[in-house]
Amino acid sequence: MPAIVLRAALSALAVSAGLLAASGEGFAQSPPTLQEYPLRDRIFGPGGAVFPDYVTPSEYGTAYLIGGSGTRSALFAAGTADFNCQQTQVPTIRVLSAPPGGQVFIRYGSFTARAIDGGATTLCLGRQAKGLVVSFKGKAAPGSQIALRVTYPPRGAWYDHVIPVPPR
Repeated sequence: MPAIVLRAALSALAVSAGLLAASGEGFAQSPPTLQEYPLRDRIFGPGGAVFPDYVTPSEYGTAYLIGGSGTRSALFAAGTADFNCQQTQVPTIRVLSAPPGGQVFIRYGSFTARAIDGGATTLCLGRQAKGLVVSFKGKAAPGSQIALRVTYPPRGAWYDHVIPVPPR
């Protein structure tokens, strides 16, 4: 079935191109050559097939963003962004210690960037960011804490964070 749809689409494209050529009007501009727009950029670059909405920032560098509401559903969050506040790579979070009687969950999600661990810009603070969000379920004694190690790609810079677990 998909082959029939593809043939129909290619046939319609050929007919429309033939009508333009017959009317004496060609395309206003020819597509870029591989030297002007390399194959790698056509797939992974701005306007490419994999990241079509990504815009190349005017300045290079990555901000290591942290946040979280401090509630049990979002104790802590970490992500990375470029100078246009677009998500880059997702950091890794490792639990170093947690209180007994509960479980720490790490999931991908959105959060509000409240501070930076490091990086090149603070432009993204106060904005929504995407990354890993840490939550805690279960019982915890008053004053319990969770120790986390956040490793940011691509350099492998890491920072340790100690987060208090709020009482129920």
